[in-house]
Amino acid sequence: MKTFKSIKFLCFITMLFLAVGCGETTSENGQSEKKETDKEQDKDTVSKYDVPNPDLGKPVADYTKWEIKNGKFYFDGKWKFLKTAKPLVNFSDATAVDKLISSLDILRSKYYTSIELNCYWHHFDLDGDGIPDKSLDPLNKLINAIYERGMYPCLSVETYAVGGGAIPDGFWKLYPDAFAINDKGDKVTDTEYGFGSKVVSIFHEGYRITAHKFIKSLAEGIDTRKILYFETTVEPQYMGAIPLCYSESAKNEYEKWRNKNKITDPTSKMPTSFPIPASFIKNETWNQFRAQFLAKWVNDDAAAYREVAGEKAYVAIDYLDANEQEQYLRMGEPLEFLSHLTAPNIIQINWTWYFPDNKPNQKAYDRVWKVINEKKIDWAVSEHMTFNGSDFTSYSNFELEKILENTLKQGTRFGWEFVSVTPGRNDGFSLYNDDWSPKRVISIVDDHWGYWLKRVEEIESEMRQ
Repeated sequence: MKTFKSIKFLCFITMLFLAVGCGETTSENGQSEKKETDKEQDKDTVSKYDVPNPDLGKPVADYTKWEIKNGKFYFDGKWKFLKTAKPLVNFSDATAVDKLISSLDILRSKYYTSIELNCYWHHFDLDGDGIPDKSLDPLNKLINAIYERGMYPCLSVETYAVGGGAIPDGFWKLYPDAFAINDKGDKVTDTEYGFGSKVVSIFHEGYRITAHKFIKSLAEGIDTRKILYFETTVEPQYMGAIPLCYSESAKNEYEKWRNKNKITDPTSKMPTSFPIPASFIKNETWNQFRAQFLAKWVNDDAAAYREVAGEKAYVAIDYLDANEQEQYLRMGEPLEFLSHLTAPNIIQINWTWYFPDNKPNQKAYDRVWKVINEKKIDWAVSEHMTFNGSDFTSYSNFELEKILENTLKQGTRFGWEFVSVTPGRNDGFSLYNDDWSPKRVISIVDDHWGYWLKRVEEIESEMRQ
């Protein structure tokens, strides 16, 4: 099962770029083939790629020596650009975990410095009460194995139900009124991304309390000192195709917010009947509230981690900035969301490349840096899924290089994240074949890691001048 939210665009993107000719065709066995023009471009890159990869040495993981500051990761006082692997497996499954542990030396040989473990709520907690029913021993074993090999474990959660995640079935028996409600007054399922999962209202207090209980229970069951950073739920958003949320919980939270802020404007009051008119769906005050509450949701998730791991625990939060026409549906007012984030040390931008127009998603970076500069916040800027196994297959090597260069020129100094770092020739989301040989998208990184580390240093130097 594909588990990340960008997957809904796969079919559209693939058709789009095959139609316009992005520099590749696809052979009968599904492998990408380059056009002659791209082969010529590849020849031009040979000499510049002639940079040796670094010596692997014997990396050491020591939580007393790592630090995130000035937008960068430092180990023992030295800046280190991270290469983060995100394997999509069930971390409550001992067999799957053991298989991943057996591959850790392979990942280290590919210069991965950190491994992010995305723990889905429904994998661990069957009855939905926030207390894991499955043993955390496999997860602990994996965290220790990563750390012992000199790599840095990172922990994320999926406690939402849009784009591949799912709320445990038992939760709905405890809170049958926790559904998100659309503008027609209907309960919402994930039709936008095609998973059909029941979508929860983030305004429902029982949901938030239970999700925080799960986060704290997960953190209490592991050695949090060995976790480089914690990540809140993947791509926090409402939905892009369905206006959300008009439940009683949303109405109650909105009224409390209006009263607190002494807002009496009648045009911004939530209608009492359905369907909700478009004028209210786009209302500036309503979307200001939605953005602030979305920020509160992830700030509170971070607080749940820190309640166990300590106030100095590092936290990453995804920032989803896609189609501008639907951005207000996803998060209300984007700058309002970003400016009300009080918890993160790391902002992971998605999308970083605007696929429909085949160009940098400049508005995403501009918004993040606007808030950083105005509020003087020390955020490390990074990407959510710098590359994944599906969204980038239609790009030529030359274009893949442009995408990576763009992240660096936009200010990324923390590192890159790759998804899914698991072997699977027939898995469209995996970046590797069954034998761990790289598929073309990731080979441009794996085969030339020394070159990319050189480019990080060069671009840093250029931007300082």
